[in-house]
Amino acid sequence: MSLHRARGPARPSTFAAMFRSALRRARNALQPLATGARASAACVERRALATLCASGGADHAAVGRVSPVAAVQAALRRDIHFSSLLRDDAVDGDDAAKGLYQVLGEELEHERSTYVPSEIVAAGPPAPFELIEADGDCEITLVRTYGDDEEISITFNAAEDPYDEDDFSVTSEDSTVEIEDDEEAALHFIVNVSKGDGGEMLEFSCATDGETVEVRNVRYESLADAEEDDADLLAVSYPGPNYDELDEAVQEEFHRYLEARGVDHVLANYIAELHVHKEQELYTDWISKVRGFVGPK
Repeated sequence: MSLHRARGPARPSTFAAMFRSALRRARNALQPLATGARASAACVERRALATLCASGGADHAAVGRVSPVAAVQAALRRDIHFSSLLRDDAVDGDDAAKGLYQVLGEELEHERSTYVPSEIVAAGPPAPFELIEADGDCEITLVRTYGDDEEISITFNAAEDPYDEDDFSVTSEDSTVEIEDDEEAALHFIVNVSKGDGGEMLEFSCATDGETVEVRNVRYESLADAEEDDADLLAVSYPGPNYDELDEAVQEEFHRYLEARGVDHVLANYIAELHVHKEQELYTDWISKVRGFVGPK
């Protein structure tokens, strides 16, 4: 399978940022064992990040070769002592609400005090792409024009979890908690290239690890003969061939076609960073709203 390869060293900021969501998921997985006594999230995060960087030695470009979740795993195994995570199950309703309100406040403060947006996100999308997003909306779109009559849009979901492989567990005396690990992060996004009035379109299903762009499917769509309310059109249209079975020369030309339109390693890095940033915004907003709901009126 042909891939766009990043031209230059891996950017450690991408992986240092993306491992935050893995850390949060690992902490959440351990929550049933940690209701009464909480491990220091900041301590675990510092140790995990140190593991992430130290594994590459002095060459920070090697950070990209280390699984973020593996770093979290190492930190959790060193710092969490399950023997201390016990509590009385009989909890008064009002006390439970107060406890939840307090814990959410601590989590919100931790997230706000430790998260720093990357310079890549702060600089905005690679020109000439424009960013389209709305507060509270998980869908993010990048748009641009190309040539005289092409409209290009790139869409991805900030709520998507790029880590989806179960790999290891941590066991206490009474229970086992499964924690996710992964071989490689894969964030999915869709590239639509339309011409003229939008009656014809190529849809590219792609994935990225923050450094490369992988094409997984190419679909041709024509709306010229369809009614506006024909909801079954796309459901019955040919989805395209198995991309992996295409001739390598054909795959390579599809990659060149996308690269000419700005879908390259630079955009891949921006998408990965923006995904982390948007998910962080949604997460802290969720904490704030839930805390307000359960808190005193």
